[in-house]
Amino acid sequence: MGEFCAVWLLAIITYMLGETGIIPNGILADADSHTTGVYLNTAVILFTLVCVPLSLKLFALNTSRGLRRMNKDDALTSYHVWSLVRLGMLALCAEAGLVAYYLLVDTTGLLCACISMVMTLLCIPSREKVRDFLSANDEERAGNI
Repeated sequence: MGEFCAVWLLAIITYMLGETGIIPNGILADADSHTTGVYLNTAVILFTLVCVPLSLKLFALNTSRGLRRMNKDDALTSYHVWSLVRLGMLALCAEAGLVAYYLLVDTTGLLCACISMVMTLLCIPSREKVRDFLSANDEERAGNI
């Protein structure tokens, strides 16, 4: 739960840095750097389009197939590591979107950041999720023996 809160706190801090002008607002929005803005927006969009589904799929693949031969402690550790990888990838997308938003003053980056932050809501840890995961892991291992 601490990692989840840290990601949201980091996004809030980045937002506050942009709102207070510490992140220079619109520095890349002028007419001379229009192509730079297009390239940055395109990069943020592609990064979000690749990273969001990839983070969710990597987590699903590595917590369903790879943990069958592990004991409960190792499976729980691996589950936590892959949760952190998924959350980290989503956090990178959100930060890139927020920074692009303030540098360009274009809502495309903000939209990508919002998509990433909404997807982090899928990562909220709960005892039920972990318990269900571990019981499914135990059932799969018992079926394979």
